[in-house]
Amino acid sequence: MKHIYILLIAIALVGCDKVDDPRPSVIGNADGICPAPTFTQNTDTLRNVLVEDFTGHYCNNCPGIAYAIDTIKSNMGKQLIPIGLHVTDQFAAPVTAKAPKFQTDFRTAGGLDIYNDLIPSAGLPAVVLNRKDGFTLTPGRLNIYNSNLSSDIRSFIGDSPKVRIQTKSTFDNTTNRVCAYAEVEILTPLADDHSLVFYLLEDSIVDWQLYNGNGGNPIYGGAGDIQDYVHKHVLRKCMNGWQGKQIISAGTSAVGDKIVEGSTFVITDGTWRTNHLEIVAFVYNNTTKEVIQAYSENLN
Repeated sequence: MKHIYILLIAIALVGCDKVDDPRPSVIGNADGICPAPTFTQNTDTLRNVLVEDFTGHYCNNCPGIAYAIDTIKSNMGKQLIPIGLHVTDQFAAPVTAKAPKFQTDFRTAGGLDIYNDLIPSAGLPAVVLNRKDGFTLTPGRLNIYNSNLSSDIRSFIGDSPKVRIQTKSTFDNTTNRVCAYAEVEILTPLADDHSLVFYLLEDSIVDWQLYNGNGGNPIYGGAGDIQDYVHKHVLRKCMNGWQGKQIISAGTSAVGDKIVEGSTFVITDGTWRTNHLEIVAFVYNNTTKEVIQAYSENLN
């Protein structure tokens, strides 16, 4: 019996020497609540464009920029990922004097932090593309000139990504829980720390919008208080914080490495239409702030 026991141990040890774990490292597991998914091979070869549109329901110029972004997306498709961030008291706070109009507060915890971090004191509308500097003559001015919107967006079209991202996300109608996972694959050595962010968006929210009649969707007619304005790609929640979570340390990742990160959130606001939810995940350089790749997934 003793000899059999020793033999079994020897076989086990030999087996352990030859087993390689093919799974990517999993950093967190959506707080241990969400089951981790299985990802298929990601073959994306294009860099997507994250468009952060800083807006507000009391910004009368904002519908023109939103319509321009929507028009460009209709041509570019999935490669363009727009986000509407309602920010500042001046443009996005409920307007008491206008009741019952303009009473919905689309501002989000983290939204104003993003605005202050990227483009403090910028007037609205303001648009940031992949949080990249260098579009204007003023270094550090990340928001682009609105007149250059189309050409600046299209300047990313042929870029090769430094990482690949794919997501697998679910929504549980019973618990109202959103579970989101992203797989990040390293395609080129990265010299700086990088973080992963999960955004939860709600699309096509019908509510009030102030409009000056300039450049917006023709269906809204002329200037005025638009009751049935469609607010698209509205940021509802920074699921893992507005700065996200660092997943890559400078110089420590190798080409081919895969990192899986999860995040979860329970929706408690009954006004959200859960059949219009979207997950956006992106990786950005902690030093330069530039977004090196982004990915979006509809939950409906």
